Amino acid sequence: MDVVGWVGLVVSWLLLVLIVKLVFVALRVLKNTRRLAEMTRDAARHLADNVGDDEALARLEVLAGALAQAIRGLPANTDAPRARVSSVSPGVGGQTP
Repeated sequence: MDVVGWVGLVVSWLLLVLIVKLVFVALRVLKNTRRLAEMTRDAARHLADNVGDDEALARLEVLAGALAQAIRGLPANTDAPRARVSSVSPGVGGQTP
């Protein structure tokens, strides 16, 4: 009868240790979740601060619109010979055609 009692006591201690371990794992997950929520909150605040300036966004829109026109105005010299670039691949012969 004593053996059954001791086995029950040891098993109950092992189960208690397992439950405590699971509680610590759950607390660690909750801590990481809270940290992620705080980071998300801070990122949302900073994003709201950056987007809140309507005048700066309007200037950016004008600048972006002018950029497309500036790119169209660049000369397109397609008749120029391609520059020969050395290669790190020994199979290519050290240069591109």
